[in-house]
Amino acid sequence: MLVPFDTLPDSARIWIYQANRTFTDAEMAEIRTDLEAFLTQWTAHGADLKAGYELPYSRFIVLGLDQTHAGASGCSIDASGG
Repeated sequence: MLVPFDTLPDSARIWIYQANRTFTDAEMAEIRTDLEAFLTQWTAHGADLKAGYELPYSRFIVLGLDQTHAGASGCSIDASGG
């Protein structure tokens, strides 16, 4: 379940993926589309995960997960890096 990143609790689990360069505008648009599609359907053992993202400095992908709603497990965590 996709939610605005700033609505996630301070206790949210965070993953940060760093690029070795700044994303182009076209890449930023594609990343947003792909992340929104992924986070909308991201699940763990059939339970929707309440998650959001940010793209700071056009160089990082930051995923946040509200673990009070449902927690990510091995396979669902692996899916976030794919």
